[in-house]
Amino acid sequence: MWQADHVGRVNGMRAVAAIVLSLLLAPAAHAASWSKPKVFTGTAGEDAVPRAAITAAGKSTVAWRRHDKRLVMSTNLHRPKVIARGVRDFAVAPGAVAWEAADGLWVYAGGKARRVAESTGSEINGVAIAADPLGGWVVAERQYPRKASGKPYRVRALSLDATGAAVGPVQDLGLGQFGIDALQTQNLEVLPDGRALLVFQRDAVAYTDPEPVVLSTRPHGGAFSEPIVVGDGLTDARVNGGTLTVTQTAQCGDSGCAGQPRSIAVDADGTLGAPVGPALPNPRRAFAPFATANALVFLLKTGSQPFSKEAPVMAYTAAHGLQTITHEKAHEPVALPLSGGRTLALWATRSRLGAALAGPDGTFKKTAAPAGSPPPIYHFNATNRDARSAGAWVIFTWSRGNTVRISVRH
Repeated sequence: MWQADHVGRVNGMRAVAAIVLSLLLAPAAHAASWSKPKVFTGTAGEDAVPRAAITAAGKSTVAWRRHDKRLVMSTNLHRPKVIARGVRDFAVAPGAVAWEAADGLWVYAGGKARRVAESTGSEINGVAIAADPLGGWVVAERQYPRKASGKPYRVRALSLDATGAAVGPVQDLGLGQFGIDALQTQNLEVLPDGRALLVFQRDAVAYTDPEPVVLSTRPHGGAFSEPIVVGDGLTDARVNGGTLTVTQTAQCGDSGCAGQPRSIAVDADGTLGAPVGPALPNPRRAFAPFATANALVFLLKTGSQPFSKEAPVMAYTAAHGLQTITHEKAHEPVALPLSGGRTLALWATRSRLGAALAGPDGTFKKTAAPAGSPPPIYHFNATNRDARSAGAWVIFTWSRGNTVRISVRH
């Protein structure tokens, strides 16, 4: 009797220990916090400009410039490999990296680099890339003449198949530009049904001021449409979760453009919803907006602070109106859509990173942020950080000094 009871207690203790051990060894996918930042070597200064992407399954792709200026790529936080040299601008999507070089537009996908289009080779050309959930990728290019000071940019777009090869001809969408502000931007995305959305700003050389923001769409396997005008007097155009972000511009200066922050829904048939956002009494103090389908995040200064790019982070939701997420002076906030109608706001101060999470009810509450020293507030025109989301996954990468850090959260 005693022996059976003793054996039962021992087995019970072993079972409890096994459960505890299994919880301790559970995969990071079940953790509600950020992974310890993985640290890699970048370029000296702030020229590494890391760019990231992640899938709803948690598979990550990150690219940055190494100390020798070569472009390297890391998948799932593994040791990076060199994929190119002589790179100008570059962008990342799950499983692929696109870049501008002197001899054209290139994409690395499926373990192979290939030139997908000729280009002008200008050092100030820019590129964006997004994965198509139905297969392949979409690429957009900001193209500048090789030798044409004062001439306008043009915007081009093309589709790629699952191997990274071009499908059909490159489309010229006319004069315009995207991605020239020193903030994280997202001017191109592909929705779950394969529709690509490309938003950009027309160029004042050919269009009467104020320059209109325009939107072009592409069905899966089809061509991009003639861009339609979203509105005049707008800046900070970007697209995120099928929602456009714009600023109804009040003024532009050294700290960027300020004005009423607005989000605009893109309906399934390509029509645009009405602009949504707070009615700020002094819109000249609001800037750097970033929207999801359920929330609008931006900076709002508490007073006149010329040349400053720092301010408390605010949020606007339909259910709760205006909210102060943090009273600390922060810079470059982003809003990331998550599954279940949630939104993660992520920002940096001079001493740390901060984050807040809102559920479907639109109420933001502070949550864990990546560990480590934040990216510096001052940097080159291309920003020194990148945050992306998919499903319940988020990835954040940033450079500081000659290091690149990457952290993920589920």
